[in-house]
Amino acid sequence: MILHLRNCLTMLFHRAILLSGSPLSPLSLVRDPVYYGHQVAKLVNCSPDMQHMHLLNCLRDTPLDKLLNAQLRVPEFTTAFGPSVDGVIIDVGTAAESSRLGSQSNGQDIGPGRPPEDPKELVLANGFGPAILANPSARQRLLSRLSRFDLMLGVVRAESFFAFTGDDVQYGIEADRRTKILKTYVKNTYKYHLTEILATIVNEYTDWDRPVQHPVNIRDETLEALSDAQVVAPVINTADLHSANRRNSYLFVFDYQTKYGDYQQVSIDDRPQLNLLISINFDS
Repeated sequence: MILHLRNCLTMLFHRAILLSGSPLSPLSLVRDPVYYGHQVAKLVNCSPDMQHMHLLNCLRDTPLDKLLNAQLRVPEFTTAFGPSVDGVIIDVGTAAESSRLGSQSNGQDIGPGRPPEDPKELVLANGFGPAILANPSARQRLLSRLSRFDLMLGVVRAESFFAFTGDDVQYGIEADRRTKILKTYVKNTYKYHLTEILATIVNEYTDWDRPVQHPVNIRDETLEALSDAQVVAPVINTADLHSANRRNSYLFVFDYQTKYGDYQQVSIDDRPQLNLLISINFDS
């Protein structure tokens, strides 16, 4: 979030902790906020055809419980609630514009396939991360903004655990179920070269040394693929960018599980390490 904010707002922050999230993640922005806004308007009896200010006033007058109970149609592995590119609070002008100008000057496309020309559409089509990382000028601007903060980043053992049903967790999944899950993720995340991306994920996250693919192993490999794509890889990219500026950068894996969780519970001997981790002094 702090990487999306306009320069005047970033001055309010000096340190940040990112747990299981990153501005470079596909989930960091809502790609079509107007569409979801119109969905909410219809569900609470506010016509989306109203003039902008009238629609805002109608939504503001709607009771909170009615807004919270609005059931939106949201594609899997995407989000309808979160930051969006509004040009006021979240400004992609410098980063996205640099990406666009860079692609025009060196003849290279940004992200998978040919990007749109509009800076905002560039970010929304390919994601904030690819649009930034693929272009040296935009990357340098991001580094400059990152260098203002001390940053701690963390991930957990199974980031995408809740993408699976109870039966998936208990018994594992077959190859066709894995293909369906990953195909849905690729379709709802990327715009171009979907077949090639899906084939690459399946190839890289399959243990070809096993003579038989057990359902539990397929489940674990699929969990790892989704976790890496949605959380771990964007977090590591952010940590790499931040540490390049020689700021105080910390990266940790939180491996604790509750007594009734699906993995082994943390031992008493691990608690001092946990307390030490949480109480790290950024000034040291």
